Amino acid sequence: MKSPIIENPKGASRLQRYSQGVLTGIFWVLLGLLLWPLFTFGTWLQGSHPDFLTILRFDGLGSLFRVPFVYFLVVALIGVVLIGWSSYNLLRFRHNERRTRQPDALTPAQLAGFFGVEEEQVRHWQTSRRIVMSHDEQGRPRPEEG
Repeated sequence: MKSPIIENPKGASRLQRYSQGVLTGIFWVLLGLLLWPLFTFGTWLQGSHPDFLTILRFDGLGSLFRVPFVYFLVVALIGVVLIGWSSYNLLRFRHNERRTRQPDALTPAQLAGFFGVEEEQVRHWQTSRRIVMSHDEQGRPRPEEG
């Protein structure tokens, strides 16, 4: 199965590749900073990191209660960025549909010509609940009644 992630680095310019790399690095650092309190709390529970005691000694509970507020601000900031990004894409691609449209359905006459059978036979196949197809020696589809 093909990977669902589409990655084409050759299609991006050098500036785009470098900016994506820098942004990725920045967000990894931000993730580390956001997870740092959890890490220090875990090491404090194990008794191997004295920084948590120092935090408690110097207005620790106040800073401990500010952490959820910081998380809320970060989530709000991410929401604003995503809304801005989608608004930009809406303005940029509003009347420019880049996806290909679905082809029109084939008529029974077109299907009959493809299979080399009468149009009435195709209509019978279309109303059947089940139809099994096989191929002949030349690779043409051949229906099997069943």
